[in-house]
Amino acid sequence: MRTLVYGLGESGVAATRALIERGEEVRAADANDGERLRETLAELGVEGDLAAGPEVLSGTDRVVVSPGVPPLDPVLRAAHERGILVVSEVALGLELLGPGVRVAAVTGTNGKTTVVDMLRAVLDASGVPNAVAGNSWRALTGCLEEVRRAGILILEVSSFQLHYMRHPGFEIAALLNVRPDHLNWHASFEEYAADKLRVFEDQREDDLALVSARDPIGRNAAADLAAEVLVVGEGETAIRDGSLLLRGTHLLDAGELRFAGLHNHENALFAAAAAERLGAAPEGIVAGLLAYGLKSHRMQVVVEREGVTYVDDSKATNPAAVVAALGSFESPVVLILGGSEKDTDFSELLPLLGGCRAVVCQGEAGPRIAASLEREGWGGIVYRARDLSEAVAQAGSRARPGDVVLLSPGCASFDQFDGYAERGEAFGRLVRGLACGRGSVGR
Repeated sequence: MRTLVYGLGESGVAATRALIERGEEVRAADANDGERLRETLAELGVEGDLAAGPEVLSGTDRVVVSPGVPPLDPVLRAAHERGILVVSEVALGLELLGPGVRVAAVTGTNGKTTVVDMLRAVLDASGVPNAVAGNSWRALTGCLEEVRRAGILILEVSSFQLHYMRHPGFEIAALLNVRPDHLNWHASFEEYAADKLRVFEDQREDDLALVSARDPIGRNAAADLAAEVLVVGEGETAIRDGSLLLRGTHLLDAGELRFAGLHNHENALFAAAAAERLGAAPEGIVAGLLAYGLKSHRMQVVVEREGVTYVDDSKATNPAAVVAALGSFESPVVLILGGSEKDTDFSELLPLLGGCRAVVCQGEAGPRIAASLEREGWGGIVYRARDLSEAVAQAGSRARPGDVVLLSPGCASFDQFDGYAERGEAFGRLVRGLACGRGSVGR
């Protein structure tokens, strides 16, 4: 079989190396060109094409595609028209792993990285060997031997990766939530939701499917799933009177955890349910959750000055994540929205804007978001800023003692930064500057 690896980011490079090690015939290509890509091809030592078009498909039996390449890409469209099999790098990794590895796959619009990290922490605390790969972590094809040795794979899968994956048959599959996102990649929300539901494909009766009681997509699909279904947030697996219950067993009180927010407490239950299935004892689950702290740029308190708390939630790159963040505060919020444009609808924020003292809209998407909120009658609290620096200055000037200044942008960061982490770090520097009296309100 001759394989074309299309897209030479981390996952494409790992897939190419894995195929070379197996002695398979492989060619590499990328739609872009540049010195870095030329160096990458030279290091791989395979035939390759840059600035590639559909002609690279000649003689190809299969395409392994990187997650950033959308289905409307000319090469992928041509592959579809010619009946050439297209698989994601994760799907290739699962194929190369072979039998003998237990897989817990986690997907969702929001929270999947956190649940994977919590599950890893709980298994570690329980002494259960595991390896983590996928979406926000590392390419699965780059760590196959480590995964085989561990015997358990915790896999974070995005809709991009699931789109080109068929019949995965995961022992544990978790769908946290499905909200509008990545509609510049998917043809429609319906396609996006269908791709998320692929996480449950080919599960058997003795497998475990986890869905959220608060998510209509997963909840409505539950009755048709082949696996045992556990609905997080109802029945005996829920947060009740401040207690986290797993199948009727009290794990701990929410107030004992090092992280706040109902959505994060439900994330902990997803992780606990998966860990129990993988052999973690109750005491290990509790120890792992008690020790767990959220990763950076996820509802992270940066500084408290003059009675104002500044919170970095830069990882919130869609409106549903902003909704979850706003729902975590009882104090008035000065919200910073905006970033690179994805043409996302922010109407689901409207019921929560009553808890905001101000909403500062910034970046490429800022003007559109501000105009949409003004049309809905929120013009009295909506302000505009050119960029994050000006937005932080405005937010700092409008906040009052007891308020929270929340960076929860609801957008990607690529108009000003290379990623959400860089944006969050910039926010931290800016608010510390404000705390030292160096901030000023932009006009």
